[in-house]
Amino acid sequence: MQSILSLGQLATLLKQVVEGQPEFQNLWVNGEISNLTIARSGHAYFTLKDAESQFRCVMWRNAVQRQRLPMREGDQVIAHGAVTVYAPRGEVQLQVDLVQPQGTGLLQMQMEELRMRLEAEGLFDESRKRSLPALPGVIGVVTSAEGAVWHDIQRVVSRRYPLTQLVLSPSLVQGDLAPMALVNALQRLQNEAQPDVIIIGRGGGSMEDLWAFNDERVVRAIYASKVPIIAAIGHESDITLSDYVADVSAGTPSMAAELATPDLVQIDAALVETKRALAADMLRMLDRKLERLDDLQRQLTRLSPQARLESLHRELDGMRDRARLAMQHRLAAAQREIVALEGLMESINPQAVLNRGYAFVVNDSTGAPIRSIGDAMVGDPIRATLADGSILATVGTTIPSSADR
Repeated sequence: MQSILSLGQLATLLKQVVEGQPEFQNLWVNGEISNLTIARSGHAYFTLKDAESQFRCVMWRNAVQRQRLPMREGDQVIAHGAVTVYAPRGEVQLQVDLVQPQGTGLLQMQMEELRMRLEAEGLFDESRKRSLPALPGVIGVVTSAEGAVWHDIQRVVSRRYPLTQLVLSPSLVQGDLAPMALVNALQRLQNEAQPDVIIIGRGGGSMEDLWAFNDERVVRAIYASKVPIIAAIGHESDITLSDYVADVSAGTPSMAAELATPDLVQIDAALVETKRALAADMLRMLDRKLERLDDLQRQLTRLSPQARLESLHRELDGMRDRARLAMQHRLAAAQREIVALEGLMESINPQAVLNRGYAFVVNDSTGAPIRSIGDAMVGDPIRATLADGSILATVGTTIPSSADR
Protein backbone atom coordinates (compact mmCIF):
# COMPACT_ATOMS: atom_id res chain seq x y z
CA MET A 1 0.00 0.00 0.00
CA GLN A 2 1.41 3.42 -0.96
CA SER A 3 2.33 5.58 2.04
CA ILE A 4 0.73 8.93 2.64
CA LEU A 5 3.23 11.82 2.95
CA SER A 6 2.83 14.93 4.99
CA LEU A 7 3.43 18.21 3.24
CA GLY A 8 6.65 18.63 5.19
CA GLN A 9 7.84 15.19 4.05
CA LEU A 10 6.96 16.04 0.47
CA ALA A 11 8.86 19.36 0.67
CA THR A 12 11.89 17.60 2.17
CA LEU A 13 11.81 14.88 -0.50
CA LEU A 14 11.51 17.51 -3.23
CA LYS A 15 14.42 19.46 -1.69
CA GLN A 16 16.62 16.35 -1.63
CA VAL A 17 15.81 15.48 -5.24
CA VAL A 18 16.30 18.98 -6.66
CA GLU A 19 19.37 19.95 -4.68
CA GLY A 20 20.95 16.55 -5.28
CA GLN A 21 21.10 17.10 -9.04
CA PRO A 22 24.51 18.57 -10.12
CA GLU A 23 23.00 20.18 -13.18
CA PHE A 24 20.78 22.31 -10.92
CA GLN A 25 23.70 23.57 -8.81
CA ASN A 26 25.70 25.50 -11.41
CA LEU A 27 23.26 27.34 -13.66
CA TRP A 28 23.31 30.45 -15.81
CA VAL A 29 19.86 31.86 -16.59
CA ASN A 30 18.69 35.11 -18.12
CA GLY A 31 15.63 37.18 -17.39
CA GLU A 32 14.29 40.50 -16.16
CA ILE A 33 14.57 41.61 -12.56
CA SER A 34 11.26 42.48 -10.90
CA ASN A 35 9.94 42.87 -7.36
CA LEU A 36 13.46 43.70 -6.16
CA THR A 37 13.77 44.16 -2.37
CA ILE A 38 16.93 44.70 -0.33
CA ALA A 39 16.18 43.64 3.24
CA ARG A 40 17.64 45.33 6.31
CA SER A 41 19.73 42.20 6.78
CA GLY A 42 21.46 42.91 3.46
CA HIS A 43 19.88 39.98 1.60
CA ALA A 44 18.24 40.66 -1.79
CA TYR A 45 14.93 39.14 -2.86
CA PHE A 46 13.64 39.47 -6.42
CA THR A 47 11.97 37.65 -9.28
CA LEU A 48 13.53 36.68 -12.59
CA LYS A 49 10.99 36.49 -15.38
CA ASP A 50 10.70 36.17 -19.13
CA ALA A 51 7.81 35.61 -21.52
CA GLU A 52 7.54 31.93 -20.53
CA SER A 53 8.05 31.76 -16.77
CA GLN A 54 9.32 33.37 -13.59
CA PHE A 55 11.36 32.27 -10.59
CA ARG A 56 11.69 33.63 -7.10
CA CYS A 57 15.31 34.43 -6.33
CA VAL A 58 17.35 35.12 -3.22
CA MET A 59 20.86 36.59 -3.02
CA TRP A 60 22.51 36.42 0.38
CA ARG A 61 24.21 39.46 1.87
CA ASN A 62 27.81 38.33 1.16
CA ALA A 63 27.01 37.88 -2.53
CA VAL A 64 25.24 41.26 -2.62
CA GLN A 65 28.32 42.94 -1.13
CA ARG A 66 30.59 41.30 -3.72
CA GLN A 67 28.31 42.33 -6.59
CA ARG A 68 30.22 44.90 -8.70
CA LEU A 69 27.20 46.32 -10.59
CA PRO A 70 24.06 47.34 -8.70
CA MET A 71 20.83 45.48 -9.47
CA ARG A 72 17.89 47.59 -10.59
CA GLU A 73 14.25 46.92 -11.23
CA GLY A 74 13.62 46.03 -14.90
CA ASP A 75 17.27 45.17 -15.74
CA GLN A 76 17.81 42.40 -18.27
CA VAL A 77 20.46 40.21 -16.67
CA ILE A 78 22.21 36.87 -16.67
CA ALA A 79 22.30 35.27 -13.23
CA HIS A 80 24.42 32.46 -11.85
CA GLY A 81 23.26 30.25 -9.02
CA ALA A 82 21.67 27.00 -7.88
CA VAL A 83 18.11 25.71 -7.69
CA THR A 84 16.94 25.16 -4.12
CA VAL A 85 13.65 24.34 -2.40
CA TYR A 86 12.34 26.54 0.39
CA ALA A 87 10.68 23.79 2.41
CA PRO A 88 8.44 25.93 4.70
CA ARG A 89 6.47 27.13 1.64
CA GLY A 90 7.26 24.26 -0.66
CA GLU A 91 8.62 26.71 -3.23
CA VAL A 92 11.36 26.15 -5.77
CA GLN A 93 13.69 29.16 -5.93
CA LEU A 94 16.97 30.22 -7.45
CA GLN A 95 19.77 31.02 -5.00
CA VAL A 96 21.81 33.61 -6.95
CA ASP A 97 25.46 34.46 -6.26
CA LEU A 98 26.23 36.64 -9.33
CA VAL A 99 24.26 38.93 -11.63
CA GLN A 100 25.69 40.29 -14.89
CA PRO A 101 24.08 42.48 -17.57
CA GLN A 102 22.79 40.64 -20.61
CA GLY A 103 25.30 40.74 -23.43
CA THR A 104 28.19 39.69 -21.17
CA GLY A 105 30.06 36.76 -22.69
CA LEU A 106 29.89 33.35 -21.07
CA LEU A 107 33.65 33.23 -20.38
CA GLN A 108 33.48 36.62 -18.72
CA MET A 109 30.59 35.48 -16.54
CA GLN A 110 32.38 32.26 -15.61
CA MET A 111 35.47 34.24 -14.71
CA GLU A 112 33.43 36.66 -12.60
CA GLU A 113 31.69 33.82 -10.78
CA LEU A 114 35.02 32.13 -9.99
CA ARG A 115 36.55 35.45 -8.99
CA MET A 116 33.80 36.10 -6.46
CA ARG A 117 34.09 32.61 -5.01
CA LEU A 118 37.87 32.75 -4.66
CA GLU A 119 37.71 36.28 -3.31
CA ALA A 120 35.32 35.08 -0.63
CA GLU A 121 37.93 32.49 0.35
CA GLY A 122 40.55 35.21 0.78
CA LEU A 123 42.85 34.24 -2.11
CA PHE A 124 43.07 37.82 -3.33
CA ASP A 125 43.58 39.55 0.04
CA GLU A 126 46.26 42.24 -0.15
CA SER A 127 47.39 41.43 3.38
CA ARG A 128 48.79 38.04 2.32
CA LYS A 129 50.82 39.35 -0.61
CA ARG A 130 54.61 39.39 -0.20
CA SER A 131 57.27 41.92 -1.08
CA LEU A 132 59.74 41.16 -3.86
CA PRO A 133 63.37 40.41 -2.90
CA ALA A 134 65.72 43.37 -3.38
CA LEU A 135 68.64 41.33 -4.79
CA PRO A 136 67.32 38.03 -6.19
CA GLY A 137 69.94 35.34 -6.73
CA VAL A 138 67.65 33.14 -8.84
CA ILE A 139 64.65 34.28 -10.89
CA GLY A 140 62.33 31.54 -12.13
CA VAL A 141 60.22 32.00 -15.26
CA VAL A 142 57.15 29.98 -16.24
CA THR A 143 56.21 30.58 -19.87
CA SER A 144 56.57 29.12 -23.32
CA ALA A 145 60.15 28.38 -24.40
CA GLU A 146 59.34 29.44 -27.98
CA GLY A 147 57.51 32.71 -27.33
CA ALA A 148 58.87 36.24 -27.23
CA VAL A 149 58.17 36.50 -23.51
CA TRP A 150 61.23 34.44 -22.52
CA HIS A 151 63.52 36.45 -24.80
CA ASP A 152 62.13 39.77 -23.55
CA ILE A 153 62.73 38.76 -19.95
CA GLN A 154 66.29 37.62 -20.74
CA ARG A 155 67.06 40.89 -22.49
CA VAL A 156 65.78 43.09 -19.65
CA VAL A 157 67.46 41.06 -16.90
CA SER A 158 70.84 40.94 -18.68
CA ARG A 159 70.72 44.73 -19.06
CA ARG A 160 69.58 45.59 -15.54
CA TYR A 161 71.00 42.90 -13.30
CA PRO A 162 73.21 40.28 -14.98
CA LEU A 163 74.34 38.98 -11.58
CA THR A 164 71.15 36.96 -11.15
CA GLN A 165 70.50 33.48 -12.54
CA LEU A 166 67.50 33.02 -14.84
CA VAL A 167 65.84 29.60 -14.82
CA LEU A 168 63.09 28.72 -17.31
CA SER A 169 60.46 26.13 -16.47
CA PRO A 170 58.78 25.79 -19.89
CA SER A 171 55.03 25.28 -20.14
CA LEU A 172 52.11 25.41 -22.49
CA VAL A 173 50.33 28.75 -22.09
CA GLN A 174 47.24 28.16 -24.22
CA GLY A 175 44.74 25.38 -24.77
CA ASP A 176 43.02 22.72 -22.70
CA LEU A 177 46.30 21.17 -21.51
CA ALA A 178 47.83 24.50 -20.47
CA PRO A 179 46.38 24.75 -16.92
CA MET A 180 47.97 21.51 -15.67
CA ALA A 181 51.16 22.29 -17.58
CA LEU A 182 51.40 25.65 -15.79
CA VAL A 183 50.73 24.02 -12.40
CA ASN A 184 53.42 21.38 -13.02
CA ALA A 185 55.91 23.99 -14.24
CA LEU A 186 55.41 26.05 -11.06
CA GLN A 187 55.90 23.02 -8.82
CA ARG A 188 58.93 21.79 -10.79
CA LEU A 189 60.56 25.22 -10.63
CA GLN A 190 60.16 25.54 -6.86
CA ASN A 191 61.32 21.98 -6.16
CA GLU A 192 64.39 22.02 -8.40
CA ALA A 193 65.66 25.59 -8.82
CA GLN A 194 64.46 27.09 -5.50
CA PRO A 195 64.10 30.62 -6.96
CA ASP A 196 63.80 33.80 -4.94
CA VAL A 197 60.97 35.09 -7.16
CA ILE A 198 58.94 33.69 -10.09
CA ILE A 199 57.57 35.40 -13.19
CA ILE A 200 54.60 33.64 -14.80
CA GLY A 201 53.29 35.00 -18.06
CA ARG A 202 52.62 35.00 -21.75
CA GLY A 203 52.06 37.48 -24.55
CA GLY A 204 48.79 39.15 -25.46
CA GLY A 205 45.74 37.50 -26.97
CA SER A 206 42.00 37.11 -26.73
CA MET A 207 40.20 36.05 -23.57
CA GLU A 208 40.13 32.53 -24.95
CA ASP A 209 43.91 32.62 -25.50
CA LEU A 210 44.49 33.76 -21.91
CA TRP A 211 41.89 31.48 -20.38
CA ALA A 212 44.39 29.03 -18.87
CA PHE A 213 45.40 31.78 -16.43
CA ASN A 214 41.79 31.98 -15.21
CA ASP A 215 41.75 28.28 -14.40
CA GLU A 216 41.10 27.59 -10.72
CA ARG A 217 43.98 25.07 -10.56
CA VAL A 218 46.47 27.66 -11.77
CA VAL A 219 45.13 30.33 -9.41
CA ARG A 220 45.42 28.00 -6.42
CA ALA A 221 48.95 26.93 -7.46
CA ILE A 222 50.03 30.59 -7.50
CA TYR A 223 48.37 31.13 -4.12
CA ALA A 224 50.26 28.12 -2.69
CA SER A 225 53.66 29.26 -4.00
CA LYS A 226 56.47 29.35 -1.44
CA VAL A 227 58.04 32.44 -3.07
CA PRO A 228 56.62 35.72 -4.42
CA ILE A 229 55.13 35.53 -7.91
CA ILE A 230 54.85 38.27 -10.53
CA ALA A 231 52.04 37.76 -13.05
CA ALA A 232 52.73 39.19 -16.52
CA ILE A 233 49.87 37.96 -18.68
CA GLY A 234 48.89 39.61 -21.95
CA HIS A 235 48.96 43.37 -22.38
CA GLU A 236 48.39 46.05 -19.76
CA SER A 237 44.63 46.02 -20.32
CA ASP A 238 44.34 42.24 -19.90
CA ILE A 239 43.33 41.09 -16.40
CA THR A 240 43.14 37.44 -15.37
CA LEU A 241 42.50 35.75 -12.06
CA SER A 242 46.22 34.96 -11.93
CA ASP A 243 46.82 38.73 -11.80
CA TYR A 244 44.49 38.98 -8.79
CA VAL A 245 46.19 36.21 -6.80
CA ALA A 246 49.82 37.01 -7.70
CA ASP A 247 51.90 39.03 -5.23
CA VAL A 248 52.55 41.60 -7.98
CA SER A 249 50.80 42.12 -11.32
CA ALA A 250 52.84 43.59 -14.19
CA GLY A 251 51.42 45.09 -17.36
CA THR A 252 53.88 43.23 -19.63
CA PRO A 253 56.60 40.56 -19.27
CA SER A 254 59.27 43.25 -19.74
CA MET A 255 57.75 45.26 -16.89
CA ALA A 256 57.76 42.09 -14.78
CA ALA A 257 61.49 41.64 -15.42
CA GLU A 258 62.10 45.24 -14.37
CA LEU A 259 60.07 44.75 -11.19
CA ALA A 260 61.98 41.57 -10.36
CA THR A 261 65.45 43.08 -10.72
CA PRO A 262 67.31 46.10 -9.38
CA ASP A 263 69.12 48.39 -11.80
CA LEU A 264 72.92 48.06 -11.57
CA VAL A 265 73.34 51.70 -12.57
CA GLN A 266 71.12 52.74 -9.69
CA ILE A 267 72.91 50.30 -7.40
CA ASP A 268 76.27 51.84 -8.36
CA ALA A 269 74.92 55.32 -7.71
CA ALA A 270 73.49 54.17 -4.38
CA LEU A 271 76.83 52.59 -3.46
CA VAL A 272 78.67 55.82 -4.26
CA GLU A 273 76.23 57.77 -2.12
CA THR A 274 76.49 55.19 0.66
CA LYS A 275 80.29 55.36 0.49
CA ARG A 276 80.15 59.16 0.71
CA ALA A 277 77.74 59.01 3.64
CA LEU A 278 79.89 56.41 5.41
CA ALA A 279 83.03 58.50 4.86
CA ALA A 280 81.27 61.55 6.28
CA ASP A 281 80.06 59.51 9.25
CA MET A 282 83.57 58.16 9.82
CA LEU A 283 85.04 61.68 9.75
CA ARG A 284 82.43 62.91 12.20
CA MET A 285 83.08 59.94 14.45
CA LEU A 286 86.86 60.50 14.19
CA ASP A 287 86.41 64.16 15.12
CA ARG A 288 84.38 63.15 18.15
CA LYS A 289 87.03 60.61 19.15
CA LEU A 290 89.83 63.18 18.76
CA GLU A 291 87.88 65.68 20.86
CA ARG A 292 87.42 63.01 23.49
CA LEU A 293 91.15 62.17 23.35
CA ASP A 294 92.04 65.84 23.83
CA ASP A 295 89.67 66.01 26.77
CA LEU A 296 91.21 62.89 28.31
CA GLN A 297 94.70 64.27 27.78
CA ARG A 298 93.69 67.48 29.54
CA GLN A 299 92.26 65.46 32.39
CA LEU A 300 95.40 63.29 32.54
CA THR A 301 97.58 66.38 32.57
CA ARG A 302 95.47 67.87 35.31
CA LEU A 303 95.62 64.69 37.39
CA SER A 304 99.28 63.83 36.60
CA PRO A 305 101.68 63.68 39.68
CA GLN A 306 104.32 65.49 37.64
CA ALA A 307 101.87 68.29 36.90
CA ARG A 308 100.94 68.37 40.59
CA LEU A 309 104.61 68.53 41.61
CA GLU A 310 105.25 71.31 39.13
CA SER A 311 102.26 73.16 40.52
CA LEU A 312 103.59 72.69 44.07
CA HIS A 313 107.03 73.88 42.96
CA ARG A 314 105.45 76.96 41.48
CA GLU A 315 103.54 77.53 44.70
CA LEU A 316 106.77 77.09 46.76
CA ASP A 317 108.64 79.47 44.48
CA GLY A 318 105.89 82.00 44.94
CA MET A 319 105.88 81.52 48.69
CA ARG A 320 109.68 81.88 48.76
CA ASP A 321 109.52 85.05 46.70
CA ARG A 322 106.79 86.45 48.90
CA ALA A 323 108.76 85.48 52.04
CA ARG A 324 111.90 87.13 50.65
CA LEU A 325 109.99 90.30 49.87
CA ALA A 326 108.38 90.23 53.30
CA MET A 327 111.79 89.77 54.98
CA GLN A 328 113.24 92.56 52.92
CA HIS A 329 110.34 94.81 53.88
CA ARG A 330 110.68 93.86 57.56
CA LEU A 331 114.47 94.31 57.47
CA ALA A 332 114.11 97.74 55.88
CA ALA A 333 111.51 98.65 58.48
CA ALA A 334 113.82 97.39 61.28
CA GLN A 335 116.72 99.35 59.86
CA ARG A 336 114.59 102.47 59.76
CA GLU A 337 113.50 101.77 63.31
CA ILE A 338 117.16 101.31 64.42
CA VAL A 339 118.16 104.56 62.78
CA ALA A 340 115.28 106.26 64.53
CA LEU A 341 116.25 104.67 67.86
CA GLU A 342 119.86 105.62 67.29
CA GLY A 343 118.76 109.19 66.74
CA LEU A 344 116.60 108.99 69.83
CA MET A 345 119.44 107.47 71.81
CA GLU A 346 121.78 110.06 70.50
CA SER A 347 119.33 112.77 71.52
CA ILE A 348 119.05 111.44 75.09
CA ASN A 349 122.70 110.37 75.52
CA PRO A 350 124.13 112.21 78.61
CA GLN A 351 127.49 112.43 76.95
CA ALA A 352 125.95 114.36 74.12
CA VAL A 353 124.46 116.70 76.67
CA LEU A 354 127.83 117.10 78.37
CA ASN A 355 129.44 117.79 75.01
CA ARG A 356 127.14 120.72 74.65
CA GLY A 357 128.65 122.33 77.83
CA TYR A 358 126.42 120.89 80.52
CA ALA A 359 127.68 119.14 83.72
CA PHE A 360 126.27 116.22 85.67
CA VAL A 361 126.44 117.00 89.44
CA VAL A 362 126.21 114.40 92.19
CA ASN A 363 126.82 114.38 95.92
CA ASP A 364 130.32 113.05 96.05
CA SER A 365 129.67 111.36 99.39
CA THR A 366 126.44 109.61 98.50
CA GLY A 367 126.55 109.58 94.69
CA ALA A 368 122.99 110.92 94.59
CA PRO A 369 122.36 113.25 91.72
CA ILE A 370 121.75 116.88 92.59
CA ARG A 371 118.80 118.08 90.54
CA SER A 372 117.82 121.00 92.76
CA ILE A 373 119.56 123.32 95.23
CA GLY A 374 117.54 121.59 97.83
CA ASP A 375 119.51 118.37 97.19
CA ALA A 376 122.77 120.01 98.48
CA MET A 377 123.71 121.58 101.72
CA VAL A 378 126.49 124.15 102.33
CA GLY A 379 129.66 122.26 102.94
CA ASP A 380 128.55 119.10 101.03
CA PRO A 381 131.21 117.72 98.75
CA ILE A 382 130.05 117.57 95.17
CA ARG A 383 131.40 116.14 91.91
CA ALA A 384 130.64 117.90 88.61
CA THR A 385 131.17 115.60 85.62
CA LEU A 386 131.98 117.47 82.42
CA ALA A 387 132.57 116.28 78.89
CA ASP A 388 136.29 115.85 79.46
CA GLY A 389 136.51 115.12 83.19
CA SER A 390 135.22 115.89 86.70
CA ILE A 391 135.55 118.77 89.15
CA LEU A 392 135.45 118.22 92.92
CA ALA A 393 134.09 121.05 94.95
CA THR A 394 132.37 121.96 98.19
CA VAL A 395 129.01 123.78 98.32
CA GLY A 396 129.76 127.25 99.66
CA THR A 397 126.29 128.71 99.24
CA THR A 398 123.00 128.04 97.29
CA ILE A 399 121.31 130.75 95.29
CA PRO A 400 117.68 130.24 94.18
CA SER A 401 116.79 131.08 90.61
CA SER A 402 114.65 134.04 91.68
CA ALA A 403 117.70 135.60 93.33
CA ASP A 404 119.34 135.90 89.92
CA ARG A 405 116.52 138.11 88.80
